[in-house]
Amino acid sequence: MRSELKIGRWLGLALMIVVIGCSSFATLRQAQIAEQRGDWDTAVLHYLDLTRRDPGNARYKAALMRAKITAAQTHFERGKRFHEAGVFERALVEYQQAVQLDPTNQYAAVELDRVREQIATARAAEPAPLTLDEMKARTRGASAQPPVLNPRSKEPISLNFPKPVSIFDIYRALGKAYGINVLFDPNLRDQNIAIELAEVTAQDALEILMRAAGHFYKVVDEHSIIVAADNPQNRRTYEDLVIQTFFLSNAEVKDVMNMLRGLIGTKSATPIEALNAIAIRDTADKVKVAQRIIESVDKSKAEVVVDVELIQVNTTKLLDLGVSLSGYQIGQSLDFGGEGPIRFSDLQNINRQSWALTVPSILYDFVKTNSDAQLLAKPQVRITEGEKANLHIGDKVPVPMTSFNTAGTIGGNIVPITSFQYQDVGIRIQIEPRVHHNKEITLKLKIEVSQITGYISGSGGQSQPIIGTRNIESTIRLKDGETNFLAGLIRTDETKAESGLPGLSELPLIGYLFGKTRTEAQRTDVLLTLTPHIIRTPSIRESDLLPVWVGTEQNITFRGGSPRVESDAEGPFDEEAGASPEEVQEKIRERLQRLPRGLQPGVGVGGNPPAQPESPPGTELVPGLPPADSFGKPEPEPTAPPDEPVANLEPAARESGRWALAGSDDEVTLGFAAERLRLAAGEEIELALTVETARPVSHLPLVVVYDPAHVEVVAVAAGEFLGGAGEREVLADLSHPGEIWLGASRLGDRPAVAGRGTVAVLRLRAREAGTTELAIDSAAPLGPDLAPRPVRVLPARLLIGTTEPPRGPRTPTEWL
Repeated sequence: MRSELKIGRWLGLALMIVVIGCSSFATLRQAQIAEQRGDWDTAVLHYLDLTRRDPGNARYKAALMRAKITAAQTHFERGKRFHEAGVFERALVEYQQAVQLDPTNQYAAVELDRVREQIATARAAEPAPLTLDEMKARTRGASAQPPVLNPRSKEPISLNFPKPVSIFDIYRALGKAYGINVLFDPNLRDQNIAIELAEVTAQDALEILMRAAGHFYKVVDEHSIIVAADNPQNRRTYEDLVIQTFFLSNAEVKDVMNMLRGLIGTKSATPIEALNAIAIRDTADKVKVAQRIIESVDKSKAEVVVDVELIQVNTTKLLDLGVSLSGYQIGQSLDFGGEGPIRFSDLQNINRQSWALTVPSILYDFVKTNSDAQLLAKPQVRITEGEKANLHIGDKVPVPMTSFNTAGTIGGNIVPITSFQYQDVGIRIQIEPRVHHNKEITLKLKIEVSQITGYISGSGGQSQPIIGTRNIESTIRLKDGETNFLAGLIRTDETKAESGLPGLSELPLIGYLFGKTRTEAQRTDVLLTLTPHIIRTPSIRESDLLPVWVGTEQNITFRGGSPRVESDAEGPFDEEAGASPEEVQEKIRERLQRLPRGLQPGVGVGGNPPAQPESPPGTELVPGLPPADSFGKPEPEPTAPPDEPVANLEPAARESGRWALAGSDDEVTLGFAAERLRLAAGEEIELALTVETARPVSHLPLVVVYDPAHVEVVAVAAGEFLGGAGEREVLADLSHPGEIWLGASRLGDRPAVAGRGTVAVLRLRAREAGTTELAIDSAAPLGPDLAPRPVRVLPARLLIGTTEPPRGPRTPTEWL
């Protein structure tokens, strides 16, 4: 009884082991099937289950790592498509999954941060302007800075001096108008100039006068400046110097030093090699320019991951057929039975028994051999831009090297010394990538395929290997994720050898009885695929693309945000600290009226300054124009219609020259082709989602909300409003019940479009009878500068009856 229990226990344990093994095999098979289907998320889940069951299995760990990297790349590519189409929420989800699966993918992390900023910009309302007290509270903790000029007003004025007037009087007039104390260098000489300027601010007038008279000024405090002649000696006397240390994260110190010397002539710059930093002592303007230059060039190098897939197939065929002799010769010799030499006295005893014959043996060969060998390798190589990566798949073959040492030998004896040098045999790949700013990759390739083709006999009985090589050097340019297929590295060696009796071995058919044929064929085929993926790019910002105004060759100054330039802080007069804004404006108006003849207030003096139209949020890249007001933050320029071509205009709009749109000109109207539709249960219709806008748009992300109990969405087709195929991208996500996540976008640098047209066509099927509505939610159209536009949405009402539906989908002409 006990023995039976033991047997049962052992059988149960064995059965449990078999079940566990079968379960692991089934899970592995499911993971492999998921890989073949391209469902990498499922493959990752299965491999995670396998590694949890068997943590020490290196095969499972390698497969899990490969599946995670491939799944992350798949999500990243999908996120980029959603991002380009303007569906930022879906792009955010895809980027998050990519970063979670592969934390080393820095490119995905950068795109994730960027889409988060875009979502925050689109969702957040425009922040309320800070009050003066709030701005002062925020700047209390700031470190001490050089004094900046604080003009009392931004009122424009006109300078009208057609006849030469003392430049000192003009400076004093400006000072009185804006509450600025003007001091003069003792060596500065007065001069008369004639000048006419209309509608200029204090800063513009001051800068123009300084350039016209050959002067410059230094800010003493918020309300005082000192004017001096613009020459190197005065510059050295009055301009303050600044020492600042810049710590470089990516660029080399020597490269940055050479760049600063060549661009702005910085001489007092000291490299700090240990910290990879540069200490600069120069004027505030030059230091600020140096800071902008360093910020624009101190970028991380791009990195790529190259998927290398290598298949090498070696095929050998051997056919050895026929009859061969051990030696193709017959030997005859005399044999007298002794081992001594043959003497002349023995010749008289020669007879038939004295002769011996050597007959070769016969060998029958009938051998046929076929052998196939396959080498498969799928490594992933991560490379930094500009660096080289070497990949070797093969063996190291010892090659004997013999040298002779003649030193110290006695009697002419030369002692050979043999050493071995190991040489790589197999496949060697050298890759050097370069990442372009348009997300394309240039690869410099060096590929060498080598193998041992034979041996030759060397000195001392040692054999030397014969190594055959095939080399390829090429430069290719690929897109991110594009696969390059390299084939044709085929080598075929065929050898045919015949041996046998002369004449008889050449007879047809029966010749195989008197000879042998040996046929050998060797074939080597190499297939190589390279797929580069960008995982890190330099973080180039919009500010890096803006030009930096640095003054003249002799006088380098920083325009915009310079520590020397005037501040934007507005404050009341010292004697009217408690005055209201209206009282301050009245005081300014009175002071402007008391100006000397020729200095007149601008157009906006009689009341509040003219309101400036608000510019859309975001940075407007306008090359070739310096800041309009270096006394403070540049005022936003009036929003003007872009010069880019406008597509999709209706004929009526072209002819009439105006837009017949509901709402304001900036408003984007989204709706459907029909406001009311009557259809039967089970009927299918095609309903167009339309847009109408007077100002160009480039992105149209939105969500269509419907009742899934009454309506079923069959399919979504792209419209032609944003262009044809290759010009626009329209993506639709139907995975959310009751919602259609739609993203439409212009591709690349194509201009934005305006007018009216169809964004997408919805194929709908009516389900239950009743009344329902299609509505547009979360619409956030964006202009060419990615600035959000105001939107107006119009719903569509569906009346679903119980009558028999017509055959096929209804056309738009049948809509109510």
